[in-house]
Amino acid sequence: MTPNSGTVEGLERRCFAVFDGARETVPLADLAVALLERQKKTWPGLAGGYEALGEARLREIRGDGWGVKIQFNPRRIVSSGARVDPETIRRRPCFLCPDHLPPEQQAILYRDDYLVLCNPMPIFPGHLTIAHRRHLPQSLPENMITFLRFAVDFGPRMTLFYNGPSAGASAPDHLHFQAAPAGLMPVEKEILDPRKRTGARRRDGVEICRTAGLARGILVIEGREEGNVAAAVGELIGTLGRSTTSDGEPLLNILCTRTGEGWRLILFPRLKLRPDAYFREGEERLLISPGAVDMGGMIITSREKEFDALTPDLVREIFREVAFDDAAVDALLDLL
Repeated sequence: MTPNSGTVEGLERRCFAVFDGARETVPLADLAVALLERQKKTWPGLAGGYEALGEARLREIRGDGWGVKIQFNPRRIVSSGARVDPETIRRRPCFLCPDHLPPEQQAILYRDDYLVLCNPMPIFPGHLTIAHRRHLPQSLPENMITFLRFAVDFGPRMTLFYNGPSAGASAPDHLHFQAAPAGLMPVEKEILDPRKRTGARRRDGVEICRTAGLARGILVIEGREEGNVAAAVGELIGTLGRSTTSDGEPLLNILCTRTGEGWRLILFPRLKLRPDAYFREGEERLLISPGAVDMGGMIITSREKEFDALTPDLVREIFREVAFDDAAVDALLDLL
């Protein structure tokens, strides 16, 4: 066994089901539903998370041609307020390593490498965390094929999402993805409007375009051939890295959904992790730390203050600080 992969005995005790991609007859999405129903009964921590989600409040904000939903979910304070500086990460035990998971938590062992887990602080019903068995750093380019195959195995009912190590990941030191039922983030519907898409380019059967008028710059990538889609996204990430000053993987969030025989990916190039208001003192502070879900139009607030305070102008300002705008995404496309 590799370090931090958990003992064989421990994984067997934790294993709810195995999905090896070869001989199973139960779809991965159905296995995840069964795991969730089982864990709600056997894991009080998860039951508490879903009780909190049931009490979460929701409201909608409309801008000029765009919209977001605001969710008040106090249990998410652990994530939105998390310190993710290297020293803090180095000192704390990794909460995604198998040996550090709660004793009641069970998993679907996926292709012998990943654990599909119920998220105990859900944003959506059916919210999953998908963690590698080994303690590997959060990084997308070399794991893009796996990301696409997860979308295939979950099918069109689920959306996969990824937070870059400096763009919303609460565990930047441990490779993981997340998944939730498809269609719950406003952007998933907005990008289907042809009036919101422009600048299309085609490369090896993959279409890449940007959005227009959604308050932050967004790239949409669609294709049917796995290798070509992975190469196109890899080229975009490489181009983004060369056009920014970030060390390591460039700042980004990405959503991925299986569409018939192909994939649709929604990529958010980022400027920084948190807006300036996050670091202000007293009443001026806004505890908003955008990840993939927030960039997708479901802004999570862990305090009632932010839930009540957010307006179209404040949301637009947050997006302006942390994300590329349409012009910057257009310039990025020109560099391809």
